[in-house]
Amino acid sequence: MALPILNNATLHEMTIPSTGKTVSYRPYLVKEEKILLQAKESNDEKTQQRAMLKLIKACVEDIDVNTLTTFDVEYIFLMLRSKASGETIELEWKCKSCETGNNINVNLNDIHMSKDIDNVNKIIELTKDISIEMKFINYNHMINMSSTKATKDDTAEAFKMVKQSILSVNTEEERIIFDDESVKDQDAFIDSLSSEQFAKISGFISDEMPFVVYDKKHSCSNCKEDLNVSIRGMANFF
Repeated sequence: MALPILNNATLHEMTIPSTGKTVSYRPYLVKEEKILLQAKESNDEKTQQRAMLKLIKACVEDIDVNTLTTFDVEYIFLMLRSKASGETIELEWKCKSCETGNNINVNLNDIHMSKDIDNVNKIIELTKDISIEMKFINYNHMINMSSTKATKDDTAEAFKMVKQSILSVNTEEERIIFDDESVKDQDAFIDSLSSEQFAKISGFISDEMPFVVYDKKHSCSNCKEDLNVSIRGMANFF
């Protein structure tokens, strides 16, 4: 007699933040959770990032994981986790007034995007005749760009990030798709920027790139002062 297969789970729906597309998904099961746990035990950033894409590919229907942005992956993972392991997670948060460690129950349904993606201005004026259109960083590209801690070169990483974030260079006569140009020409364009122009592009990456955030007030269990609990990104929920 064959053993039964458990948890042919009901499908749920969510909206991909970067595209607004509605997709169906199921909670991850033990076979997928093993991938996450093994990746976590590896202490290797790339292994953990790739495990995240494997999990999403297994659990989400009609999705191309190679097109997802960094904030897409954060949001999708948290939705999968909420259905697989419960909608709340307990974190410790230290009170700044009395330094008491508080166990905070975070409801994953209270996690949201840091900004309205449709209202992000992606056009950066470099000169009166030339502008660039930015794009959100692709998660798969980010994995390929990232280095191990032992060999990490912050300057090289910054230049790679800038190159991956440019969609087009726009002049009065034409719109040049950046990825269609050779690596040599891309590098020459980046090298020709002034420090101020480069800072504008870097600022888009640091200031305009959306991310998942939990931002809510709790009360300290000891002194009853307000705890302004603000968590960005998914690292605390991995």
